[in-house]
Amino acid sequence: MDIKAQVLAWHGWAFDRTCWNPWERLFTDQFSVSLWDRGYWGSPKKVEQEDNANKRILLTHSFGLHLCPNRQLKKADVIVIFGGFREFHPIAAQFRRRSKLILNKMIKSMQEDPEKVLKEFIDNAFEPAEAPQIDFVNFDIAKLLHDLHALNKSTLNIEPLQQAQKICILHGSSDGIVPKTKGRELYNIFRDKASYFEVKNAGHALPFTHMEQCWAFIQPELRQVLQRS
Repeated sequence: MDIKAQVLAWHGWAFDRTCWNPWERLFTDQFSVSLWDRGYWGSPKKVEQEDNANKRILLTHSFGLHLCPNRQLKKADVIVIFGGFREFHPIAAQFRRRSKLILNKMIKSMQEDPEKVLKEFIDNAFEPAEAPQIDFVNFDIAKLLHDLHALNKSTLNIEPLQQAQKICILHGSSDGIVPKTKGRELYNIFRDKASYFEVKNAGHALPFTHMEQCWAFIQPELRQVLQRS
């Protein structure tokens, strides 16, 4: 890959930019890497696209796809979606009601015992892998709650993603947060320009627990786009 490109990464709910640190070593000096941070655990960090980059690659995890500004999505050549979804809740009415009840219960519990909720979420996100040990202090509960409420009603705007040359959709086969059917739904929307890969025995945190398997799938897709003029 001899074309300079910029990589921009968006983490999901209750994560921060450090989750992408291992990914930085996968990109050579011909890439610049910019890691966005919502500010759940510290200071937020904005990222902007570089004018001198020939190509732009977006990495998004979970709700990070919804938090990524449309102006960034529109200018992306490649969009990589890990554990993503167009809408968090199921479409079928009976399953939708249950999903909303669970999320509303989580929101209520977040106000009463946020440390417990965060620990349970991280454990569930990494399952079946072992979750990292995290010190659940100094978090911005207002921002975390705001985004949980947003998750309850957010629907992804498809139009900005249509301008990408390639969309790579990866989902964990054992994702207990966002079912793999959600990843398949996205693939069906972008089928003409998308590729889909399910990582066996991976959960919602698949880009961080199964980085090498994800990279083995993504790298050839990136090469095809980066070699185009």
